[in-house]
Amino acid sequence: MDEFYLRLVLEGNVSKYSYFIEKYKGMAFSIAFRIAGNREEAEEIVQDAFLKAFRSLDKFRKDSKFSTWLYRIVVNCSLSRRRNKKLESSSIDADAAADSAVANVESVYRSLDLSDQKKFIHLALEELSIEDRLLLTLYYLNENSIDEIMEITGITRENIKMKLHRARNKMYIILNNNLKLEIRSIL
Repeated sequence: MDEFYLRLVLEGNVSKYSYFIEKYKGMAFSIAFRIAGNREEAEEIVQDAFLKAFRSLDKFRKDSKFSTWLYRIVVNCSLSRRRNKKLESSSIDADAAADSAVANVESVYRSLDLSDQKKFIHLALEELSIEDRLLLTLYYLNENSIDEIMEITGITRENIKMKLHRARNKMYIILNNNLKLEIRSIL
């Protein structure tokens, strides 16, 4: 279906571009929000990305899915805006403590209701670096394949696998710490 609308837009029926906006705005916003960390900025990034994609439609080579190409533009717009703001994110060394955190997190996490689980996942994602948030969002929330993530981010397959592993470990440590704090506050 994307090819059909792409052809129409390239033939001059620019109003048909709204098909792409409606179809991909949610996923694009999700990616932008995970990188930007705030709703207004994510909305601006998505608008910029759709505009850049529209202006570059004739350069889309169709060797990947339109969505993958668009998400790459969203990622690049997000990271570019982030670099321009020169925001620094801190990262933690997760490999050392990850194994012990996994068991603790899983047992406590399963005892929470769905809304609390979502709350703790969101809080943990916010504490991760931009790249870790992006990779976890693309892989787990957007269910992109490793190949699609390669196209979107420009990171090699091996690095994606390694970074996903490390990001998961960091996430477990953060969840473990947050859940410990929550349990202490309840008791």
